[in-house]
Amino acid sequence: MGASTRALYVAPATALPRVAAGSQWRTTASIVICDLVCLWCVFVFAVVWRHMTDPAYEVGFSTFQLLPCLGMMMVAFWIQGLYPGVMLHPAEEMRRVVFSACTVFLVIASTAFLWRTAETYSRSVYLLTWAAAAPAVLLARHAVRRRLGRVEWWGVPAVVLGSGASAQRVVRSLQDGSRGVKVVAVVSADRPGNWPEDLAPVAGHLSLCNGMGARYAIVAMPEKGSGETRHVMQDYCSGFSHVFVVPDMTGICSLGVSAREIGSEFGIEMPQRLFHRNAAVTKRVLDLVTGGVALVLAAPVFAVVAVLIKATSRGPVFYRDQRYGRGGEVVEALKFRTMVPNAKAVLAEYLEANPVARREWLRDRKLREDPRVTGVGKWLRRTSLDELPQLWNVLAGEMSLVGPRPIVEAEIEKYGRGYGLYTRVRPGITGLWQVSGRNNTTYEERVGFDEYYVRNWSIWMDAYILVRTIKVVLTGEGAY
Repeated sequence: MGASTRALYVAPATALPRVAAGSQWRTTASIVICDLVCLWCVFVFAVVWRHMTDPAYEVGFSTFQLLPCLGMMMVAFWIQGLYPGVMLHPAEEMRRVVFSACTVFLVIASTAFLWRTAETYSRSVYLLTWAAAAPAVLLARHAVRRRLGRVEWWGVPAVVLGSGASAQRVVRSLQDGSRGVKVVAVVSADRPGNWPEDLAPVAGHLSLCNGMGARYAIVAMPEKGSGETRHVMQDYCSGFSHVFVVPDMTGICSLGVSAREIGSEFGIEMPQRLFHRNAAVTKRVLDLVTGGVALVLAAPVFAVVAVLIKATSRGPVFYRDQRYGRGGEVVEALKFRTMVPNAKAVLAEYLEANPVARREWLRDRKLREDPRVTGVGKWLRRTSLDELPQLWNVLAGEMSLVGPRPIVEAEIEKYGRGYGLYTRVRPGITGLWQVSGRNNTTYEERVGFDEYYVRNWSIWMDAYILVRTIKVVLTGEGAY
């Protein structure tokens, strides 16, 4: 591949960017300091809370009792690959942080029991610290990345090899700094045809990438054959300590994926856990427990919303919407009514008089300015409270807390071959689509989110989506 390809596109060496000095250690140090400060604050908060409930409890010495835990936690994070922790899926980072915290606290509890020093620690301080450590660390890391993502020195420097659509998606997904990687240059074997101006520019030919001082290389050339990709790695990636290859397998997540050698061939195992009986049982148990607790806690909200609906419009409080669920069976999804009683007639009349709105409806099955929605209904939709009654569907086994978006009959055709995958699981109250832009996405992207979720499900992905749902509900992102 070398000489013939190299002649196609060569940029002057002076055009090549250089990596900012110390960017990797600064990024790593920022995360380490973030974790240290966060854990220390959690410890102090637990001690102060204990003192407030029992003034006889001494604050001074007690604050230092859990210092061994702090040191062990940092070691556990390092062993779990959380430093610098780049290129980690948020759900995978959540799993590693929770696993590390639970392991450390269980070790301390076991040691205290075996050495009969349990009386040294306050049980309430210990348990509160245990419960708060992982959520606090995850929130603090998220805040630091958002704050430092645009700073010049932030991010472990990486070079992207490729200039096609896949390379563009990779660069765009990393440019906010949330994955701890900063793309310092893009190199290609061919002159790029249509490279977006808002992305890092293509600096030159592949042969120049080893002179940029970066340690991470991302080979995003799925349009090339396996032989060409192997040659690229052999010829141009020798100067990098970490090499990532982006294969032509859209919709596949790294969660749970394992490399396998099958005979003399390289293979990838994709477990598809949601189709395993044990995983399905676990997910159902979590739905029952979490859904039941949520329903009890939401009882006052039900009462307030019911009063608002009855006071502002005619008609019932609840609305049953026919959707398709697992096995292709019809599910009557329960919702708070957000529309006028004669919604179908109002919609038909509006679409007849507005061709632009009609095209929007046929394309997305949604209207940004929907004449059927009441004033209270707009607020319910913006906050997603209209879907709260679906907790009953969850307890009845018709839906799940997290899953693909429930669809109506007219949408089945739009799912195409993906509909068979969709019917393998229960639809969800929330899901990957709801936390990834919601109505601001295209219909094809919605279908892709559902397929992605079903193929890559894990308990940690559900936890990640539920946490993201809280943010989406509070901000009203993509809701109308």
